[in-house]
Formats: sequence, C-alpha cells, structure tokens
Amino acid sequence: MDSHALRGRSILVVEEEPHVSRQLIDHFRRAGATVFAAGKLRDALYLAEHPALSAAVVNLRMGADNTTRVCRRLSHLGIPFMFHTRYDATEASRTWPAAPVVSKPADSAVVVNMVAGLMH
Repeated sequence: MDSHALRGRSILVVEEEPHVSRQLIDHFRRAGATVFAAGKLRDALYLAEHPALSAAVVNLRMGADNTTRVCRRLSHLGIPFMFHTRYDATEASRTWPAAPVVSKPADSAVVVNMVAGLMH
C-alpha cells in the first residue's frame, strides 16, 4: 500500500485490547491517517459523532457490551466501517452486509488496506 494512502482521512478505531489498538493506530498513522481511538463504549459513541470521520474499525464487543449502538450511529451518518473481532460476526454481517469482517488475530496492514478499500 502507498505509505500515504489514507492521507487526510480520519479513522475511528474501536478496540478495547491495548496492544491491538496500538498496532492499528501505528499502521493507520503510517498510512497518513488521523486516528481517533476508543477503548470504551461511551468513548466510541462520542467519537462516532466526530464530523471529520472517514471510516471506522469496530470490534464487536467492548467488555460485556456489544458495539451495536456504535455501528447503528456510523451507519446512520453514512460512515463506512468494518469489523475486526474474534467473535462470531454472523449476525452483524446480516445487519451490516457492507461491513467487511477480519478475524483476529490479523496483520494490521490487512485491516488498513481493507479500510482504504471502503473509501474508494
């Protein structure tokens, strides 16, 4: 991927696992993106409202909570998103068929490329 493929884009990373979040943030920044990271559901709901968001990477679960409300909000705002999760995404895929799913563990570069593809 072009090292600046996401230049000028803002990406929301909804991920509770700190090491996974750090890896994604690093890869998105190297691709030229501004990154907003949420490790808690309330933060994800707040950041989903950011007017500059271009796309999002969403884990299906945040602790005991699922991220359905975040996905609904992103969808309503027309912000493309994908799932990066270790959980069964069958139901989420039925609800949001345009949202690709990458199962954990996955190379962060795969996730970054998938997000770049969502915006073309």
